[in-house]
Amino acid sequence: MNSPAPLLIFGASRGTGLEVARLARRKGQSVYGVIRSQSAALEQLGVKTLSGNVDDAAQVADVCLQARDAGAVVSTLGGGTSDGDGTMRVIDAVRAGGIRRFILVSSLGAGDSRAYASQRLLDAIGPILEEKTRAENHLAASGLDFTIIRPGQLLDAPANHRASLREDPSLHGGIPRADLAALILECLDQPETIGRTFTAVDPGP
Repeated sequence: MNSPAPLLIFGASRGTGLEVARLARRKGQSVYGVIRSQSAALEQLGVKTLSGNVDDAAQVADVCLQARDAGAVVSTLGGGTSDGDGTMRVIDAVRAGGIRRFILVSSLGAGDSRAYASQRLLDAIGPILEEKTRAENHLAASGLDFTIIRPGQLLDAPANHRASLREDPSLHGGIPRADLAALILECLDQPETIGRTFTAVDPGP
């Protein structure tokens, strides 16, 4: 059986991105991880690290050129300008570089799920959710084979394998990062997820 094409991850050095890299490497898949500074964790996993800052369009384009053999891109970017403009630069560079498959990890409260967000959440991160919505809309209009995943509260807890992807923007809850990483990789093997937006939460026991 042929090995899967390499995976290109933006946001690979920590959090969900690191979990995706860890799980992909465990499955034997080659991974490119885009970083701003050295990452011992990624190096130990055997990830090929590429230096790039998503605030710089030229650097993002260069990263996509170096990883032009990638079969898919996963973006778990968040924080500062990366929620909106940075993610959109990545989308544009990926499209220009000829990579078709793109999975964007967004957030509950973005897009049409905003109508179901609590006022407390909107008061805390309303502007961030607006930026994530801009990125979602940009991806949906890009022509790429996209999937958008909106997780609930991200938990640094062991995987419990209860979480699933559902097309219900009203759902709320948390999800272990390890379970979210597994769902992301499953999408890459499920062409029926292309062009769709999902909520990812752990429904509990």
